[in-house]
Parts: sequence; C-alpha cells; structure tokens
Amino acid sequence: MCPVRKAGRPLALLGLGPRAGDRPFGAEERGFLESLVACAANPIENGLVCEELRQVNRSLSVKVYQLHNLFDVGRELSASLDEESIARLVTTTVMGHFLATRCALYRLGEGGLTLAHARGAKGGEAPPCIPGDAGLLLRELPGPRGTGDLAPGALREALEKARFALVVPLAAGERLSGVLAVGERPGGRAFAEEDLDFAAALGRQAQAALEGARAQRLRVEKERQDRELQIAREIQQSLFPRTWPQVAGFEVAARSRSCYEVGGDYYDFIPLDGGRLGLVIADVSGKGTPASLMMASVHAWLQAMAGTARPPQVLERLNRFLYANTQMSRYVTLFYGELDPSRRRLTYVNAGHVPPYLVRKEDGGLVRLLAGGPVLGLLEEVSLEAGDVELLPGDLLAVVTDGVTEAQSPAGDEFGDDRVRRELVATAGRGAPAVLEGLVAAVDAWAGAAGCTDDLTALILRAT
Repeated sequence: MCPVRKAGRPLALLGLGPRAGDRPFGAEERGFLESLVACAANPIENGLVCEELRQVNRSLSVKVYQLHNLFDVGRELSASLDEESIARLVTTTVMGHFLATRCALYRLGEGGLTLAHARGAKGGEAPPCIPGDAGLLLRELPGPRGTGDLAPGALREALEKARFALVVPLAAGERLSGVLAVGERPGGRAFAEEDLDFAAALGRQAQAALEGARAQRLRVEKERQDRELQIAREIQQSLFPRTWPQVAGFEVAARSRSCYEVGGDYYDFIPLDGGRLGLVIADVSGKGTPASLMMASVHAWLQAMAGTARPPQVLERLNRFLYANTQMSRYVTLFYGELDPSRRRLTYVNAGHVPPYLVRKEDGGLVRLLAGGPVLGLLEEVSLEAGDVELLPGDLLAVVTDGVTEAQSPAGDEFGDDRVRRELVATAGRGAPAVLEGLVAAVDAWAGAAGCTDDLTALILRAT
C-alpha cells in the first residue's frame, strides 16, 4: 500500500497486488511508486475540491432560489389585506416550492386549531378543527417539525391521519396564532435543513401578513362603528327639545349628557291641549346603543300618546308596548307630569324613577314626589297611581336621573340625596338655568377627574 499525500495530508491509498513468484519490491521500485503517487496527488486533490465546490454551489443555488421566493411572496403578502387571499397565497407557495401534495393553514382559537384554508386535500382529509392548548402547542412547536417528531397527542394524530408531513408554527414572539401543515413530498422525500429554514421564514412572513390584515379589519370595523355611533348620537340629540318652552308663571331648564357616545337618558317637553305642558324624564336600563334605541322608542310613543288619557293610563299603555317589544331584561324608569300653568298644579306619575325634589320657598322644606308604581317594561301589566302638587311662587322642582344621585367620588362615595337637596336649597333663589348649571357643576366637582360612570340628566321647573 502506498499513501497518496499532499502537504502531509493523506488523500488516497494506492494498492498493488503480489508480483509473480512473490518477488519483493526493491528500493528503486519503491522510489518509482512514490514519485508516481506524488504526481497523482494534485489531480486527486483537485477532484475533491471540485466536488466540494459543486456541493457548495448547489446549496447556494437553493438558498438563492428560496430567497427569491421569499422576496416575491413577501411583496405579494404586504400588498394584500385580505386574510383569505393571504392564506391562499401561502398554501400555494408552499405546495409549489416543496412539490407537496397538500397544504393547510390553521388559526388558533379558544377551542384549538380551526381550519382557515386548505389546498390539495380532498374533502374530509384536512380536519376542520384540532383541539389543543395554545401554551402546549407553542412549547411543542418552537420551529418547523416533522409530524413524526411531535409528541403523541391530538395534533400529531390528526396531521398524520391527513398525511401531513411537516408542521410550521405561526407565532409572534410568545404568542402562537396558528400553524401551517405541509403534505408529503414525492417519493416521501425528507425535508432538509434548508427546507426547514425556508418554512420558518415563510411562516414568519405569513404571520406578519395575517396580523396586518387582522389589524386592518379591526381598524375598518372600528371606523364603521364610530361612524354609526356618530350618526346615532346625532339622531339621539335631535330627539331632545331644541329650546326650552316659555310657560307663563314658570321657568324650565333641562340638560342631558351621555357617559358614552350615545346613552339611555331622555327628557322632553310635550305641548298639550289647554295650554298644559307634559314633562318627561326617563332612564333606560343599560348603556350605549341598545339603551339609546329603546329611548328613541319611548320618545316616539310619548310624543304620539301623551295627553290622550290621564297620566296613569298613558304610562300603563306604554308599559304594555315596552313589554311586548323589548327584551326581558330591558326596562325604563320614567317620571311623567302634566303641568297646568293656569291652576299652578302638576299631576304626575313616577314609574320607578328617582323621586323628584320639590323645595318649598316658604320654609325650605323638601317634598319627594313618590306617587306612581313600578318600572315600565318588566311586567306585562302594571297599576299606576297619580300624584298632584301645587307649585307656589318660588317653589323649585328638580327631576334627575341616577347619574346625579349615584355619581361617585374618586373614593367611591355617591353624591346622594342630601347633597342634591343642599345644592338646590343653596341655589333656589336663582333662575332655573342657573340652578341647573349649579347642580351639574357640583356633580362634576364631586366626580373629579375620573368623570362620569352613568348618563346624567336633570330637569328644573321653578315657579315664579
């Protein structure tokens, strides 16, 4: 045996068989062989180097091809804001790049993985959902893995049954949002290291594109909701009286402020026959758009029916209307009064509302208007009774919603009835608009920087 060396590094061995008659090799013959193999070293080394270069070039070509693919796909993904289009592009790219038989994209929800898009898999092959915990899936899928490398469980069983060979996590940091399942390759060819790198990079691109599409969808949805809320607010504001009525011998002022874009508080002044004036203040249960829609129904009904019967009968009919046309959990507290200026009398019904405050000019005493009955809309039939009070010059009536009485301080204490009474007594000598502004300012000062927790509405009636 004669080693072929280059710079002391063995490249090959030259072996010769026995000579005729087992004649040994002499020194000259050995020298000749050494010279011969020395001459062979350069071509052998060159051949080995060329093979290494070919392997490196093949690897580089694959990398360049993958980078071009990722660049092209990334450009298309960044231009799309539709989640279905993104899923379709990603699955198509994977199948084309790996020559895979099928591909599916799953999104993670509360119950596990839900199929968002599939290609190549016939009906029933790609499972519509795979149960799994987000934290467990993320720990099991730090990167692309063959399905056979997964821990035994629902994920592995479902993917193997559907003949998926590779699973790629779609994750943003510590948050898993889905997986990409890749089918088998022709001849069952395994996925090489560079294939896993490509799959991981594509998974990151897909995740970023899906997150961008989702953010855009939420942004568009929020803009739509904001527009609808603005329209609802404009409609709601149009339901309130544009001006305060002029009533001989009385001053009136009212204000309603929603805690959100739209609210469930309502007040109104309704002209009635014989120079009388209907006074309404109501508070619909709940907040936001549902409350505002119910408030609009109450407004329309009272505008049509006020004055057609005595106040108790009007509200009993309203109760039947609300019971038949609203959800079981919805109800309205409502105060309705009919003012007869010529007699200086107010006939009223209090349907579960905050009892109005009547401050007497003569002695500063406080009377609460309690006559009425339960809230409207919860019971199919209610029985209401009317109350009647005389309003003498200087008397002050304040009707408010619980956004006034239950306004909370930063410490969590409510404004309460006593503070309402003290504020009214302190400002009773002023005009109705000044009393109204003083009461609202006192509530705002009490609530502080935290602001409102409920809609606020107040109506002031002052006898002059």
